[in-house]
Amino acid sequence: MNLNLTKIMFFIMLMFSTLMSISASNWLSMWMGLELNLFSIIPILNFKSSIYSIEATMKYFLIQAFASILLLIFLINKNFFFLSNSNIMIIMPLLMKLSLMPFHLWLPSMMEGLNWIACLLMMTWQKISPLIMISYLNTNKNLIFLITLISMNSIFGLNQNSMRKILAMSSINNSTWMLFAILLNNKLWMNYFVIYSMLNFLMIKILNNYNINYINQLKFFNLNFFFKLNMMMLIFSIMGLPPMIGFLMKWMLIKNLIYNNMYMIMMMLIMLTILNLFFYIKMSYFMLFNFNLFNKWYLQFKKNNYNFFLFMNFFSLFFSYLIFY
Repeated sequence: MNLNLTKIMFFIMLMFSTLMSISASNWLSMWMGLELNLFSIIPILNFKSSIYSIEATMKYFLIQAFASILLLIFLINKNFFFLSNSNIMIIMPLLMKLSLMPFHLWLPSMMEGLNWIACLLMMTWQKISPLIMISYLNTNKNLIFLITLISMNSIFGLNQNSMRKILAMSSINNSTWMLFAILLNNKLWMNYFVIYSMLNFLMIKILNNYNINYINQLKFFNLNFFFKLNMMMLIFSIMGLPPMIGFLMKWMLIKNLIYNNMYMIMMMLIMLTILNLFFYIKMSYFMLFNFNLFNKWYLQFKKNNYNFFLFMNFFSLFFSYLIFY
């Protein structure tokens, strides 16, 4: 699988399949797009083949195939299922594909076996088509509230040491936010998704470059003081702490929920995110306070490629105030 042409072909197929399922005019074409998406991502997950990646791919294939079969059955017999106003039967397989509660536990164990690039795809690109398909349905807000209520998935991340599992749990939590964003307003969801993907990309780039797989590797991460500071800013940004760009995406959604008088749902989402804060703080604690040795001349004349991102991350809210208000 070292041929670049093969890789390019599968990536183009992946992009085409997502575009096909979000621009299709009927449900069967959307289903075909999801199938094509599944077939094109399986080789991508196995570019650097190992026992773990093959196991992860097998898990992914079985779960996605099962969800696809369910979706097809419900679509063919939709006359029976559309009688009830809430399209719960159609939402179920899509939630399974999204790895949202109550079908979420396959994602952390699957991502444990993948390389970082595949993890990035799983957390960003693979969420687009199921989310947009859910937004087409006439969903009952109570049903979605129920999904949030049982989205206490963050609790599973509290005792994890693996960076992949922590990011997977964070991805499940952010998917719940994205689900509400796309039900309220498509543009809001686009903004949220772009910011979330950008933060994930920067985080995974650092983890990939320095081969960090577990939290305790961050203890001995003595590279450069500014680099550590940048990593901290990224972690805080994914947390959604106020000066950073990650807060902007959550803030937009919170404002929209308030305008729509969805106070209970807003409280639930914020409480879930507070649980997520705990394991991010655990990561940042390891980075800043343990074995943090650096020489004074680190503070002078250090050129760092990430400084621009650090600046953008920290001052983004200030810029957005200038633009929007």
